Amino acid sequence: MKQMSTHNDIEKTLQSLDGISQAEMPPFFYTRLQAQLDKRNEAGSFWRIITKPAVSLVTLSLLLVVNVVAVRAYLKSEEQTTVNQRSGIERFAEAYDLSAASSIDNDKTDNE
Repeated sequence: MKQMSTHNDIEKTLQSLDGISQAEMPPFFYTRLQAQLDKRNEAGSFWRIITKPAVSLVTLSLLLVVNVVAVRAYLKSEEQTTVNQRSGIERFAEAYDLSAASSIDNDKTDNE
């Protein structure tokens, strides 16, 4: 009895497949699908290139070099500013004939 019901179930399933036909696609479906896939690949190609390890490594190296050059230039400009300030004070002392040696000499002559 059980074997008969199983056989009937199998027959029903196979009969339900008799009405199946091949699916029909609209005209040029494959062409449109291919165009959409190509469009997605082109849009993502920039990010695909950027995220490659070699490109990332080169970019980070360039940023590091630029930062080192910028820091060196900043430190050099700070040094020059300090030197310029000293030379400005020295120029002021020269303009008024002031110097450490002359003020010591003046103190000695005043005390005598």
